[in-house]
Amino acid sequence: MKSGNLSDRYFTSIRARDIDGLMALYAQDAVFTLPDGREFSGIAAIREMHLSVFAASAPIPTPVATVVENGSIAAEIEARLPDGTTRRTANFFHLDGAGLIRRLSVYRQGR
Repeated sequence: MKSGNLSDRYFTSIRARDIDGLMALYAQDAVFTLPDGREFSGIAAIREMHLSVFAASAPIPTPVATVVENGSIAAEIEARLPDGTTRRTANFFHLDGAGLIRRLSVYRQGR
């Protein structure tokens, strides 16, 4: 799987709330870190976290810039919140040898 294609598939799955398509992008031992520092380790914990985000009417992310380099992807995201405001974040994807997400860290701009 090409790195750039992975980020496209990731954001398409997030926007569609396609949990199965989304989870197919993660390695079994992946780690996901939220902007507040909470970490979710392993596919089961990451799945539950995504399901809870989907249930909470999560933001709708749109990548505005993406950089792909040597098994890593950095994406600047603009997310529209349910109240109509927007939030900027940066997602850093680190891929394993098979091109699956090994680590995903999300950082939020400002407060």
